[in-house]
Amino acid sequence: MAAEVEINTDFEEEVTYFINTEVGDDVKSLGKVNEIRQQLMEQKKSLEERLSAASSEVPQRINEALNDAESAVKRMQELAIVEKETRNDITRHLTKAEPIINELSKMTNQVKELEKYMNYMKWVEEVEKLSSDIQGSLLVNSTPFQLFHSSEIQLSLVAGGIPSAVIHFADLAELSEAIQGSSCHNLIDFVSSTVLFWYKILKDNISSEFDEVLKILRWPFISSTVPGPPLPNHAELILKMETLFGQLLKLQLPDNLSSDDKSILEYSSLPGCRPILLPLQLLLNPLKKRFKYHFYGKKQTNNISKPEWYFTQVLNWIRDHCTFLDNTVQPMLNKAGLANLDARVEFIRGLMVIVTSKLSQDIPDLLYDENLLSHTIDEALLFDREVRSNFGYSASQPGCLHILTEHDCYEKWVNVEKKFAVEKTDNLLASANAWTSQYKDISDVDELKVPECAENFMTLLLVITDRYKNLPYPVHRLRFLELQLELLDDFRIRLLQVMKEESKVPLEPNFSAILNALNYVMVVLQEWSEQVFFLHLQYFKMEQESFNTAVEQSQGSSALDQSILTQAFDESKLDKMEGTVFDEIINLYKILRHEMVSIMSAAVVDDVKAKSRSYRVDKWFSMPSQKNFIVLGLSASACDMLQMLKDRLHLVQQQVCLSIFNTIWQKVAESLNKFIYEEVILSNRFNEGGAAQLQYDMTRNLFPMFGEYTQRPDNYFKDVKEACILLNLNLGSAILLRDVLFHALHEDTSDDSPTTPKPRPALNDIGVYRLTPASAERILNLRTDWPKT
Repeated sequence: MAAEVEINTDFEEEVTYFINTEVGDDVKSLGKVNEIRQQLMEQKKSLEERLSAASSEVPQRINEALNDAESAVKRMQELAIVEKETRNDITRHLTKAEPIINELSKMTNQVKELEKYMNYMKWVEEVEKLSSDIQGSLLVNSTPFQLFHSSEIQLSLVAGGIPSAVIHFADLAELSEAIQGSSCHNLIDFVSSTVLFWYKILKDNISSEFDEVLKILRWPFISSTVPGPPLPNHAELILKMETLFGQLLKLQLPDNLSSDDKSILEYSSLPGCRPILLPLQLLLNPLKKRFKYHFYGKKQTNNISKPEWYFTQVLNWIRDHCTFLDNTVQPMLNKAGLANLDARVEFIRGLMVIVTSKLSQDIPDLLYDENLLSHTIDEALLFDREVRSNFGYSASQPGCLHILTEHDCYEKWVNVEKKFAVEKTDNLLASANAWTSQYKDISDVDELKVPECAENFMTLLLVITDRYKNLPYPVHRLRFLELQLELLDDFRIRLLQVMKEESKVPLEPNFSAILNALNYVMVVLQEWSEQVFFLHLQYFKMEQESFNTAVEQSQGSSALDQSILTQAFDESKLDKMEGTVFDEIINLYKILRHEMVSIMSAAVVDDVKAKSRSYRVDKWFSMPSQKNFIVLGLSASACDMLQMLKDRLHLVQQQVCLSIFNTIWQKVAESLNKFIYEEVILSNRFNEGGAAQLQYDMTRNLFPMFGEYTQRPDNYFKDVKEACILLNLNLGSAILLRDVLFHALHEDTSDDSPTTPKPRPALNDIGVYRLTPASAERILNLRTDWPKT
């Protein structure tokens, strides 16, 4: 019943809503009732027809669905029976076929195995074929391959077949490279031994013929030998040499077999050095023999204290052979498709190997004698520099300096360098001429007034730079840079110690010389900071610090984080690089220079102050008016003071360089400005005559003394200048100005009307810009010519 009531209630609400919507409050709308009733009856009829049709159609569809479902079930049952029968047939077939499958698998594996054997035999056959081709090219009698090592066969080689044999050998070498990585180790060994066998035979044969041609050409060209008559068949010999040269270029071992040729290993001993071509090795062999003959064993030329002998000899060999290498050997390389190689560079690289071997042998003995080690290092550096600068041997090519960077030698070198540098510095500072300039009599050269000790010390550092700047590894160059910075700091401390002793008399020449030395070192370091070499060192130092930071961040982990390393060696940091490697030491020198400049300028000011007492206590309040004088003159009490100032400035100018002197006189001017302003002006009272005299003393005597150094000396005495303006201002203007200042400083300033005078514009109008209104009022009150009230 509750549900029915709820339904009826809902129905009543809907009816009420419908009537209110269709009829509303208008009584005239009741005429629509019949029309509404007719519409509702039609809707009712339509709904009844649709309901009747649905009630008759649904059972029919349900029946059709049931029939389809029954058909599907029946079909599934039929398919299940077929699937079962098919499965049984397959099982029976597999049972019958399993023995056949096993048999076929065995046969397939056998076929694959046979194919491997066939491929293996093909490789062997190909190797034997190429070996036979080489044999045939050399016109060797038909001898079995296993007898190739007999001496009879090697003696039966005929030069006419060499070109073809070399071509076949190149194919054999290519085949050897192709099978690398194979698991057939016996095959690899067989091919390798065959390649090496024919390589030795062909190399010996072609090399001997090549050596004969070189002997006829009188190779090597030694300047000490007496030149023989010109060769009549020179062109033929060069042509034959070119042919043999090309054959030797083709006669190259694969990379995996290079270690089996001792000559290749010997000429690849330099770090990052590729093997030298075989024909160039043959060109180098006679020189190598001469080198060992003269500079090894018990020969007098093998003197450990005379490394310059073998360095000079090698330089002479390079000089004597450059023309032949450029004009004869280089075209041969170009014709062989090796134009990217420079014959001269390759030749020098081979000689570098010879020199490096000798240097490496001598180093252990040199470590026990610092002087010999230092001398050998000097000669090695000089040799490397001359080779690279005079013979076109670029810095990217390997040299002999890496021997000097081996741990024991390098550590000893750094210690010796430091020891000698410290001893040299001691001698420089102990010299009788340590604080005098070498160019004191040449004004154009002696602008910086550099004392001898400072100039020689920076020369010492420059020599150290020249010695290590061509080292191959940045880490070693950074170590020497640290040594230089250490020496610079040690030199600064020494200068500081001497300065403390000389500071009792700061105007003496030695004190000025120390100041000039500091300034010179800073100037030179600033210039070095802009050099590409030291900028590179700054970058390498930044890289090293980044790497060390990355290592510290990865402490405790099993491996370095790759992202950290990538960030540490990001080359884009080069654009963001700030500062230089000398910034820190320059700042330390700058602090000491500033301290010495202050001491020196204070000494000048103190001497001037000592002569200023009579000027400070002069009777400025009772001086006669300027009207009583035809021309004003300098105050008698100021003569000693200004004379002292002039003498001291002249003395300082003669002793220090211009840049330092400019700093000193400016400091002196600033100190005197403050001193005169406080001790003379603010400490006295001035009548008209006193104010005029003060202004004359300042503007016509003191200021012009600094006019020699600047066009506007009064800019350094602004306090004094403006005080003189106020003291000499016309009385009427002074009264008005004082009223303005008094009103602004002591009365109520809330009245900001445009007609109220402002103190700053009033001061600016008379030329007073620096003094504050309070200071200006104080100075005006020092005047004694105010009218009595």
